[in-house]
Amino acid sequence: MTPLLEARNLRVAYAGHRALEVPHLQLAPGELVGVVGANGAGKSTLVNALLGWSRGHPRVDGQVFVRGEDVSGMATHARVARGLSLVPEGGAVFMRLTVEENLAAAGPLDGSDRPAHSLDEIYALFPRLKERLHHLASALSGGERQMLAIARALRLGPSVLLLDEPSIGLAPKLVTEVLRQVRSLVGPKLSVLLVEQNLRAAIEVVDRLVLLERGRILAEGPVAAMRDDPRILQAYLGEAVA
Repeated sequence: MTPLLEARNLRVAYAGHRALEVPHLQLAPGELVGVVGANGAGKSTLVNALLGWSRGHPRVDGQVFVRGEDVSGMATHARVARGLSLVPEGGAVFMRLTVEENLAAAGPLDGSDRPAHSLDEIYALFPRLKERLHHLASALSGGERQMLAIARALRLGPSVLLLDEPSIGLAPKLVTEVLRQVRSLVGPKLSVLLVEQNLRAAIEVVDRLVLLERGRILAEGPVAAMRDDPRILQAYLGEAVA
């Protein structure tokens, strides 16, 4: 089965200094993969490289495939058109627009063969957004803005949704709610790559974990096995390992 997303020999360097080196990473259809690691581990660098976007001017080498198509030489907007969609850290909403206007500004892409989430599906997934339809995004809570950012991404009809630290700034109860909703999105036509520093929350929803450290994959595997990995127990769950 063709992966929905695959990266081969993906390397990112800033001013000659290596920030990321990932020999291989892939997402199967219907898979939710968590990428975890401390601050500075390269998590955001990874998702930005997959999308072909960065605030700086890095050198990026390697190949990225979406549904089997090599998109490595494509600009960011072309990768989005092929099915990649990123919700960056802090979300991506227009603060001066209402919830309704934000969703209207992110309609289905012309010519796409992928079904976008309809507004009715969005409201069923995020009932709070329907309740706050005419509220400005700036008046929403952090959790509600995160839901709106995810909803906007879903309106583009992605095959792969990249989520960068969706739990940042949220109360623990809202973190659980948002990640459970993310889990409910995953299916044969949509996979999710979840970048998350909150490992305790991530392991409750992901199928597989990838542990990044200093831009390299330190360990990866099914969550059932990774939750007992000594490196994770010591470094990220704060538990003593004999």
